[in-house]
Amino acid sequence: MRALTCLLLVLFPATILAQTFGGNPPSMKWNQINTDTVRIIFPKGLEAQGQRVANLVQYINRYTRPSIGDLQKKVNIVLQNQTLESNGYVQLGPFRSEFYLTPPPSSTDLGSLNWEEQLAVHEYRHVLQNSNFRQGVSKVASYVLGEMGQAAVTNIAVPNWFWEGDAVTMETALSPQGRGRLPSFFDGFRAFSLEKKNYSYMKIRNGSYVDYMPNHYNLGYLMSVYGREHYGRTFWKDVTTDAVRYKGLFYPFSQSLKRRTGKNITAFYQAMLQEYQPVWNNYAAENSVPGKLLIPIAKTVTNYKYVYAVKAGEWIVYKDAYNKVPGFFLLDSSGKQKLITRPGINFDDYFSYRNGRIIWTEARYHPRWSWKDYSIIRLYNTATGHSRTITHGTRYFSPDITADGKRIVAVLTLPSQQFSLQLLDGETGKVQTTLPNPNNWYYTYPKFSADEQYIISNVRNQQGQMAMIRQSVTTGETEQLTPFKYTVLGIPEVQHDTVYYTAAYKDVDNVYAITQSDKKVYQVTKNANGVLHAAIDPATQEVVYTGFTSKGYKLYETPQSWESIDTGRNYHSAWLRPDLQEGGSILAKTPHDLFPVKKYPQTFQFFKFHSWIPSFYDPTYSLSLIGNNILNTTSTSIGYAYNRNEGSSALSANMIFGGWFPYLQAGASYTFNRSDLFRNRGRLYWDETDVHAGITIPLNISSGLYGRTMSLTSTYHYLDRYPRGNFKFTNPTLQYLGNTFVFTNFRIKGQQNIFSHFGQYFVAQYSHSLSSVYSEQFFTRLDLYLPGFSPNHSIVLNASYQQRDTMRRYSFSDNFVYARGYNTPFYAHVYKLGANYHFPIAYPDWGFAQMLYIMRIRGNVFYDYSRAYDYIDKINNRYSSAGAEMFFDTKIGNILPFSFGVRFSHLFDQDPSDNAKQRIEFIIPLQQLFSY
Repeated sequence: MRALTCLLLVLFPATILAQTFGGNPPSMKWNQINTDTVRIIFPKGLEAQGQRVANLVQYINRYTRPSIGDLQKKVNIVLQNQTLESNGYVQLGPFRSEFYLTPPPSSTDLGSLNWEEQLAVHEYRHVLQNSNFRQGVSKVASYVLGEMGQAAVTNIAVPNWFWEGDAVTMETALSPQGRGRLPSFFDGFRAFSLEKKNYSYMKIRNGSYVDYMPNHYNLGYLMSVYGREHYGRTFWKDVTTDAVRYKGLFYPFSQSLKRRTGKNITAFYQAMLQEYQPVWNNYAAENSVPGKLLIPIAKTVTNYKYVYAVKAGEWIVYKDAYNKVPGFFLLDSSGKQKLITRPGINFDDYFSYRNGRIIWTEARYHPRWSWKDYSIIRLYNTATGHSRTITHGTRYFSPDITADGKRIVAVLTLPSQQFSLQLLDGETGKVQTTLPNPNNWYYTYPKFSADEQYIISNVRNQQGQMAMIRQSVTTGETEQLTPFKYTVLGIPEVQHDTVYYTAAYKDVDNVYAITQSDKKVYQVTKNANGVLHAAIDPATQEVVYTGFTSKGYKLYETPQSWESIDTGRNYHSAWLRPDLQEGGSILAKTPHDLFPVKKYPQTFQFFKFHSWIPSFYDPTYSLSLIGNNILNTTSTSIGYAYNRNEGSSALSANMIFGGWFPYLQAGASYTFNRSDLFRNRGRLYWDETDVHAGITIPLNISSGLYGRTMSLTSTYHYLDRYPRGNFKFTNPTLQYLGNTFVFTNFRIKGQQNIFSHFGQYFVAQYSHSLSSVYSEQFFTRLDLYLPGFSPNHSIVLNASYQQRDTMRRYSFSDNFVYARGYNTPFYAHVYKLGANYHFPIAYPDWGFAQMLYIMRIRGNVFYDYSRAYDYIDKINNRYSSAGAEMFFDTKIGNILPFSFGVRFSHLFDQDPSDNAKQRIEFIIPLQQLFSY
């Protein structure tokens, strides 16, 4: 149960925060297709996508369950078309799925399949997993703790790599492509094999701050396919059934593997590697010609992802590192690197360069409706050193620019799922023309031809196949340069009549060339591992390319060596052509039935309670029965809370409605044992009822390098108080207004950075009575984040102030964070100044018994200075302390991020409550809010 508790406390708050609450405006009109298997909810106008997803889900549910189990549960699937993020998820609490319908700009990572079809195949496998994992102990947990209780127990029992690996397996088995057929999907594990790096299973599972680790999708697919090939199609169904039933209380998944294969989870992982590594190594030995490394490999994982030639021996690259924010750099053949500028928050990190101009896209957000976002074009001129925004409120990807800077071409994606190329004015961003796209192909990384009269682009058709096309900018006429195939094609680089591009024709992505005049294709590089992008050195005509290693994408240079290939032939080895015993692709087999379409009422299941959730938000700890409707516009809770500062307990019921511009909230609570300190009377106790209603306006104003949020809350309260003991309130009834303003501004940070190198958190709260019982309290806090003396060090400065009236007729909830080491003082007003210096100590990447994995140990030295005004004795009491904190950033059970630490405080001023001069405390910093 300890692991379950940790999951509920740590994982679920993060999951809840990750979901979009009230993200669509009330003007959105929703329709539905409702069958016995699924309810598809979609914006009006997306009937074709809704019908296709419904047909696929019906077919998958009917014909593909034997490999996971026969249990099924109806699910709600919401199609979101306003966001430019490409994603999807299935969750319990409430049981639903959401598809983000904008296809990914790159085909390299996820493939080129029709996006809603790929989401349907992949995400519905998660639906079947959740349906069939509700057995035994997991089923009991679903009754006792609700849907999120089931999620907790099943996520502990079944490793995260299985959930995603099994879904990628089905995505590969039920389609003509899928990630299991993409060579780039295996770059990480192939790099380890080629470089003879044998990391432990625990490290692969948990990740690392210092070493690149493949994710649970990569690991999961290899493990899933290895199990299927050696033990049969239903092998994983049997293993997971035992695990979720907890047949074997400790390590049920590993125990089930051991019973069936003779190998525990670690041995099973090693056996998988022993099978695949020789395949990768032998292929590399026979088919690779290494290039010359241009930049020495750094100790910190660093990626050089995209490269463009500026002049002989000089290139512009996109560089990011685990300890730095990404940027565009100018580098030369001597290895010298100079930062040009840094791009902001984006949906796609690709950029293009020509003749002194760097062009890319950045994300922008609607301030209120979080499902609605934009992708705008930014331009940097190396001659002037200035950058500017070309478009506003647009949905563009992958821009390219002409040599004179007068025209831009970019991919336009509309919420209607219509795609096109648009030519824009290079100065104003005004649309000059929209090129025709009668087949609604999805363009990827368009480039101007050498004479700038054509656009060269790789496109995806509705079947998920890719081809290279050339389209006239004047007539719009399109010509295919390569045939449509399920082979993924990467970023083109145009040199006169030749187009260089990366492609997955063979077992490793490499650079290929096609001559436009005769449409013949040649292999140009033979790197041992995946190549992402390439440029041509204008002096030597050598190919400079980005190749993947265990330390990230590195820059290589190699002479061109053209070898003719037949694009109609499948060069993939057997391991990239798996037979996963599911009957092959279903995309052509699935019927196109027309289901009835009806209006979806947004009030449907307005109150839908689903889970019990504990949470820590110091000084308040709570346990609540929570509910959300499917469109996530209502959030309801009934629960119990304990306030550590006061020692009080409360029963409450609350509701928030997020479907309008302001959140509307209302609730009621009964609090037992509220208390406060009164001079000459000691601590007095009372109970109270609180009926309240209010509004919140949450805003997202992020842009550029900064994530920014702002919210304003105003809540009316009606209170009745019931004294405990021999005292009475002159007037036990109180009405008051509570107002809160919160502003956050954080610069994006590197993976190793503990905190943002520049950021602010500001909160101001003012509560005051509206009735004859006078009472007020004002609280404000400012945290300032600054860089330390090393890239991964941080300085955090705190300032806070709280004032309350001295009549003491009512005491508002106390959220002040006092000087560390001290108990709550007696005061009319108090302020605190704090200084912190955070720094990493070690990156152990070490764990034991599959239970606890320590990724990082970090320290903090602090000094707090506080003064509290005693209005009875009319003196200012000083509370100052200094000390050190040590934090352990860990994962529990290989999945749950969990930080804990210990604090030593030396009190320069004796604590009047217990005369202490020093204190040691165990701390759990669960609210790590500032992680930009």
